[in-house]
Amino acid sequence: MQLKEAIRICLTYLGDEDASVNAQTAQHPKLKLLVKCANLVIQEIAAEYAPLLEEERVDVDDGKIFLENLLHKSAQIRKVVDADSGLESNFYLTPTHCAVANKDMKRADVLYSYAPLEVDIEEECPISPTVGAKTLALGICAEYSMICGMYEQSVMYSDRFKEDMRTAVRKKGNVKIKPRRWY
Repeated sequence: MQLKEAIRICLTYLGDEDASVNAQTAQHPKLKLLVKCANLVIQEIAAEYAPLLEEERVDVDDGKIFLENLLHKSAQIRKVVDADSGLESNFYLTPTHCAVANKDMKRADVLYSYAPLEVDIEEECPISPTVGAKTLALGICAEYSMICGMYEQSVMYSDRFKEDMRTAVRKKGNVKIKPRRWY
């Protein structure tokens, strides 16, 4: 989903459904503020609700995986697996690298979460596909209302955003109920 889709919905919630959203109007102060709010919400979604995960094969140099060699700026390393043997390795983080317990490792598959970069109005939103444009728009409205001093509206939008996020990240699947005996 492009950011402008969520901002269109946001403008409808805020009562400005006549405003056009495109690259030319993106310089309007209100739209600039909405884009900043959107980036804050995208960061919040990635940090608290639906982290962005990346798995990458990297070279290991003397038991160290340098964080600058990863494609994205890592927020949290979740798993390190030896690419040759397939065995998971213990590790610890330092500010510059991830040190693995297996010093003989040459290549590793690293699973990590990362923080998304800021997006512009015409760009795709780097969030989970389970999060819809309406949910993102509610979060943007909450941030915008808070910044503009509309505290009651901010609380309302925030509550709706949190409820939609709970629904979006809820695990869906078959519900199993244990069989019971009646005596």
